Amino acid sequence: MQEISLLNSVIGPVMRGPSSSHCAAPYMMAKLVRELSCSDGEVLKNAVVRFDPNGSFAPVYKAQSSDENFAAGLAGAKLTDPDYRDILGRVEQGEGFQFGVEVTELENNNHPNRVDLELTVETADGTLRTDLYAGASVGGGMYYIDAMNGEPVFLTGKTATVFVWGDGAVLDAGDIAQKLASGTNTLLGTSVDPTHQRVEVSLQSLPDATVLDAIRRRDGVVAVRFGDASQYPVCTGDDLFSTADGVIAVAQQQPGSSLADAALVLEAKRLGLSRDATRKLFRERCELMLRVVAEGFDAKPEDNVMRFLTLRARKVRDANLPAGLGGPVLQDAMAGALSAMERDSNRGLVCAAPTAGSAGVVPGTLYGLIRHGIDIDGATDALQVMAVIGAVFAARGTFAAECGGCSVETGASAAMAAAGVSYAYDGDAKQCFDAASMCLMNTLGLVCDPVGGDVEIPCHARNVAGVSHAFSSAMAVLAGFDAVLQYDELVDQTVKIGSMMHPDLRCTARGGCAATKTAHRMVEAITQGI
Repeated sequence: MQEISLLNSVIGPVMRGPSSSHCAAPYMMAKLVRELSCSDGEVLKNAVVRFDPNGSFAPVYKAQSSDENFAAGLAGAKLTDPDYRDILGRVEQGEGFQFGVEVTELENNNHPNRVDLELTVETADGTLRTDLYAGASVGGGMYYIDAMNGEPVFLTGKTATVFVWGDGAVLDAGDIAQKLASGTNTLLGTSVDPTHQRVEVSLQSLPDATVLDAIRRRDGVVAVRFGDASQYPVCTGDDLFSTADGVIAVAQQQPGSSLADAALVLEAKRLGLSRDATRKLFRERCELMLRVVAEGFDAKPEDNVMRFLTLRARKVRDANLPAGLGGPVLQDAMAGALSAMERDSNRGLVCAAPTAGSAGVVPGTLYGLIRHGIDIDGATDALQVMAVIGAVFAARGTFAAECGGCSVETGASAAMAAAGVSYAYDGDAKQCFDAASMCLMNTLGLVCDPVGGDVEIPCHARNVAGVSHAFSSAMAVLAGFDAVLQYDELVDQTVKIGSMMHPDLRCTARGGCAATKTAHRMVEAITQGI
């Protein structure tokens, strides 16, 4: 079953913090387990988040604000809440609930981003109950919960989910599913587990409280728990994005052989929406990205919380460079990328595209296009193309730098942006994929080495390079260059090489730029408050 969604997984999620793996997914995972544990009016009293010392969370969770996002999710906060960043400090002092992070060896540590969550809740009768969850963040804000109180599950937040326990639930699973999906709701799947006397029902949205209460009162039902979808609900698990040729074939069925239309058709199918409704969502996402860039340019130096960098995006945009050096489109795109990353590093609301560590490339590219002749409809078309290029990458690999280094973040985002630029200037589907291929072949083996664990150095510079890479690749292909090597093969090699990298080169802040003498001095100075 393929759950990749262009708006959820590739040009999303919308999030706060510098890392989609370490910020977006933790927020959504925490919010989901809180909903599950507090489904029957329970009150969260204590939460403990556990990371393995050999995983990627342990060395960077403070610098990348993973703890901040776990705390906000457990508090049930909205991303737009004005006090979002204050929640961690409050719960660490016991306000609302007790919160703690432990670094300890996990029983299951088969992924660098594994996490265990222990929630203690007070039930309606005043007794305490402890729930144990286990899961992993798998890149680009995607995640899974694969254990709940010792029972195997596989929750990705791509649907609303209702669990019903009891012998009566197993016997009446079909009827229960139909009752939960009453009205305009859509039933997306039902799973019966006789061993644990459990029925799992996947839905497009959660039923209202009266429907859930009616299920609780049924004979033979002992418990009901539920959690809403973390993002747009996924309504079909069809394999839509696994190959470039498959996407191009869909494009060739659309008016004018449009790759942008192919993206629209495939995403509408994935989300169970009309093409018009899906197009509206893409345009809103495009406008959000441009708004993030604008907010970054308007940021004030006194509001900057970055540990190593100062705000430079506006300076880069307004600089008077020598005539003929790069050109105004590229300069604006580079400045736009920096602006989005500065917003990202300052914990502003941003869109992972496909990750927070590469959240500047796509918005910066769109900003450059908009500033120089491409209207909002054309930019939205380009964004749709960028998204479908990224989806093929996601279908064959991962966006988690902890698994593949920076080649799966800024390498992937540059490939996406290159395809979008090619499309904006009338490139056909093959040229779009060729431009993306150029970016991948030139970023094979790019390491992830954030100084001090912060997504600042070299991440901001790599986003600038990603934009430059995107435009140069598009220019070369539109001028007649042939990438020769196929996009699918280069994605596969990107993933393969990433798996061969030493762990110190995959988002642990122990190698590469992070291991330079200057980096060590900077981190030491910050740590000691110099």
